[in-house]
Amino acid sequence: MISFLIYEGKVAIALAVFYMFYRLMLRKETFHRLNRVVLVGTVVLAFVLPLCIITIHRPMEMDAQALVLSELPADGMAQVVEESAPWWPVALTILFWAGAAFVLVRVMVSFLSIVRVVRRGEVVREEEGCKIVVTERDIDPFSWMRFIVLSRKDLEGNLAPIITHEKAHIGYGHSVELLIVDVLSAFQWFNPAFWMLRADLQELHEYEADDVVLRSGTNIKEYQYLLIRKAVSKSGYSVANSFNHSILKNRITMMSKSKTPPLRGLRVLWVLPLVCLAIGLQAQTVYDPTGKGNEKLVITVPGGTQNGNAVALELTVTADRKVKNDSFTRDLDGFGETFREMIGNMVLPEISVLIKAEPNVPQSYIDELKAELRKTGLLKVSHRHE
Repeated sequence: MISFLIYEGKVAIALAVFYMFYRLMLRKETFHRLNRVVLVGTVVLAFVLPLCIITIHRPMEMDAQALVLSELPADGMAQVVEESAPWWPVALTILFWAGAAFVLVRVMVSFLSIVRVVRRGEVVREEEGCKIVVTERDIDPFSWMRFIVLSRKDLEGNLAPIITHEKAHIGYGHSVELLIVDVLSAFQWFNPAFWMLRADLQELHEYEADDVVLRSGTNIKEYQYLLIRKAVSKSGYSVANSFNHSILKNRITMMSKSKTPPLRGLRVLWVLPLVCLAIGLQAQTVYDPTGKGNEKLVITVPGGTQNGNAVALELTVTADRKVKNDSFTRDLDGFGETFREMIGNMVLPEISVLIKAEPNVPQSYIDELKAELRKTGLLKVSHRHE
């Protein structure tokens, strides 16, 4: 599970970096569709890039008998291996999934609320594959998938710009994008950059829909006044300091803004060096251990490959404070550092260690060996007396 949390951390860092460059390079430009693609692509890249790992294999010369990891029967290991992980990975795991569950519940509640409004409304007509639903509730117009939901009051008012606006949302598939982002937000609920990105994506959806309304022939001033009247009638003048007012102000500003020269769209190419940098940082070197004279170091792993799920290492503690294996004998004092030097930079799978003790070996020796092994990052340690 820790590896998954590390992956989520890498996703968070990648997303924050990509989003920062988006805000610096493209956010104020009028390339609404391009910006949409960049934001959605940012989310996809952030989740995919940590999985793209370049592995470079290099030989490493060692004494062929320096370390032997012997395979143990699977059933025997199941009887003696005890998990002894520290508390903080468990706490982080619980916290992460609690946050993810909370976000997913919110998404589900929002979805069910929309379904309830649509089912209780009245379908008045269909236009170009869109179903217009009228509800008696006093709500703002919205669209979801193929449905456009209006209040009875909006139906009786100036309907054309509203319908055009919501049709644009449906035509561009905005609700699908938001659904995908909302689901992924459960796995990045702790990341402020993700929520800022989602807010910017919603703004871009409004910019695109507004642009369609204006290109349909609607007078820009009349449309802006319509938006202001609806905001004031819905929320009162206290909306002046609210987030919704901020979005409305940005929409009106964007409508009046001059179109950005096409060549400035080339700024999107900043993403290429960032992707290369991210992949480069993910690269890892794997040292293939060989003995002198190219003799392979003896490593036996369950499953038959070095990349298996676990390596079983059997160690025996003696009464004279020695740690021995079929291939080596080392002092108990400082064994953790000694063991780390023995394996060097080898990238090994998770190691399960079985500690056996000779007769009359005190428990303190075993506890000391466990402490030494944990210094190396080994998390699975167990023991039994012979």
